Amino acid sequence: MSSSAASPPDVTALAKAVRAISNEFSLPEIQRTVLRIVQENTGAPYAALLKYQDGRTWVIQCQPEGERRTPSELPITVLHGARRTLEPVVLADASAHAPYSDDAVVRERGLRSVVCWPLTHRGMQHGLLYLEHAQVPGAFGGEHLSIVEILASQAAVALDNARVHEHLAEQSHAHEISRREVSTTRQHLQDFIDNSPAAIYVKDRDGRVLLVNGWFENFYGFPRTQIIGRRDVDIFGAEFAAKLVENDLRVFNTGSVIQFEEEVPVRGEMRTFISSKFPLRSQDGRIVAVCGISTDITDRKKAERALQQANEQLEQRVAERTEQLRAAHQELLDRARHAGMAEIANSILHNLGNALTGITVSSTILRERIVGVPIASLGRAVALLTDRRGEDLGTFLTHDERGRHVPEFLDKLHKRLEEERKLLLDECSAMAAKIEHATSVIATQQNFARTRFRLREKTRLRDLVEDAVRLCAVGAQADPIVVREYGEEEPEFYDRHVVVQILVNFISNAKNAVRDAPRDVTPRIALTVRQDAENTTVEVSDNGVGFDQNVKARLFTHGFTTRAKGHGFGLHSSALSVQALGGRIDAHSDGLGQGARFELILPRMHPESEM
Repeated sequence: MSSSAASPPDVTALAKAVRAISNEFSLPEIQRTVLRIVQENTGAPYAALLKYQDGRTWVIQCQPEGERRTPSELPITVLHGARRTLEPVVLADASAHAPYSDDAVVRERGLRSVVCWPLTHRGMQHGLLYLEHAQVPGAFGGEHLSIVEILASQAAVALDNARVHEHLAEQSHAHEISRREVSTTRQHLQDFIDNSPAAIYVKDRDGRVLLVNGWFENFYGFPRTQIIGRRDVDIFGAEFAAKLVENDLRVFNTGSVIQFEEEVPVRGEMRTFISSKFPLRSQDGRIVAVCGISTDITDRKKAERALQQANEQLEQRVAERTEQLRAAHQELLDRARHAGMAEIANSILHNLGNALTGITVSSTILRERIVGVPIASLGRAVALLTDRRGEDLGTFLTHDERGRHVPEFLDKLHKRLEEERKLLLDECSAMAAKIEHATSVIATQQNFARTRFRLREKTRLRDLVEDAVRLCAVGAQADPIVVREYGEEEPEFYDRHVVVQILVNFISNAKNAVRDAPRDVTPRIALTVRQDAENTTVEVSDNGVGFDQNVKARLFTHGFTTRAKGHGFGLHSSALSVQALGGRIDAHSDGLGQGARFELILPRMHPESEM
């Protein structure tokens, strides 16, 4: 296209151009047509349609083919001037027309002829028409400017119509989408209703059926075309319809969701339904219909009645059986009472047997010691002195061979008698402790039978172990086989006599186990005491006959023993006692001939429990 101004346009051609613009409805086509006709009728080398988008930036909506300008390559002051004033900006020489001459694009490119025309119609701005003739001043004056005005006005109308058409098309498309979605939703809703496992129906205020689902059709055996428009009296008869109508009226009157249990005949059989009914309202809030969802619970009601009958029969049988069990329980209580009395008696006898064994040993030792006291030697010494009454006793004691040995003999005899006195006193103390223990055994068993109360005293378990060793010792010959391994231990509160009796049973069993072991094995009994944050443990281990793992579960049962002459009362009594103390007993053996280990584990008392 020439850079010089175009010749005056033909009116016929201009009218044709206006019709061309008016006949377009597509926005992109209108924009391209407007630019083409404007350039043809004004001779503008460059034209563009622009829009100020989102109140922040300019966007070039259309420009000649081959052009790739951006809004920053156009005079922004010209664009903003036309947008603000809604009046066309016509510059014969932009480079000499302030304030536009200060625009950066005008200065850099030396722009001359520029036209920026607002495209407004019915008070709405549809953008700007921008024209430029960079090197020719006054290119858009006179008739050319009138042509721009005519074409700009027609372009504004066409753009407005295109946007209206586009908006209507969008609305039509949205409406079509909504119609399809509503149709799909309606079909989904109908499918949901038809496949519901309950009867769904809608009735108007006159009781006419407006809607039923597939379940209703299949269950009652009527197609919905024969049900729609009918009343309950037509379907169920007057007798049953009256109750249904009454329930419907309650929903209409209250406007609330109400549940009913309803009975209706279905194909000659009475069926029970649980019905939930709620009101349906019009747009103005009036109740126009009632919707019901009824679930058939006939089979459930039958099952409930059958279950009730079964429960009644079961209660009767339970009552009879309870009476039988009560009688049997009373009989068991009587037997248990007698068995318990026998068990307590056996336990007392067993524990007393252990205590009396020690007393018997101590009495034997006392008798042997008393027999061994050298009273006869003292008598001979006294007789020797008595026979010398007429003689000078000093001469006898200093010159007679026998007399010289009398002081030495009396000194040795004094030491021997002193030793025997000490031994007899120690044995008497040991016997007193054993007698006290025997008395405590009886008192403990009596207290255990009457109450859970225990008298505790603060001591160390190692001291109680030593008490048990003394009670089980058979003279001094028992000490060499006992090895003590006592760790660090804080004193705790223990029931002394109960703990000692348990340890006596452990040590007595260990002594019997090492005595029955093969002769080539050196007997050994190890006593260990250890303590941690929670428990204090006493371990009694031996290298005796041991026991098989198959009998471990029965070791603490009443009457069970692995010894030929045992009674099976000691470990059982110990197990009962340790339960009362809140502790436990562990037993272990690697097998017959491998020795055994018994542990008494007692919980430590926390500081607050000692107060």
